[in-house]
Amino acid sequence: MPLNIQIQTLIFSFFFGIFFSLFLNLNKKIIYCKNKFIKYLGTFLIIIISMLLYFIGLRKIDYAAFHPYLILTLILGYILENILNTKIKKVFKK
Repeated sequence: MPLNIQIQTLIFSFFFGIFFSLFLNLNKKIIYCKNKFIKYLGTFLIIIISMLLYFIGLRKIDYAAFHPYLILTLILGYILENILNTKIKKVFKK
């Protein structure tokens, strides 16, 4: 795989990790619902929709070639957004 496509997939995975974290934060009402059926169904649908979007994006970039380092950049984007989100909440809480 050419280097420019690898860099594009790394950047896409990083930003999708950020998007995934934001998407989960927006859907906390569904994920932490008291009704177990809605909770499980909602969580299942959120994960399935997110992963479908991820693989559609990968398909557009590099014909859905998946490498282990993409998981790391996805997780890195997720963690970075969570850290920034907690710091922003602390600033506005004061």
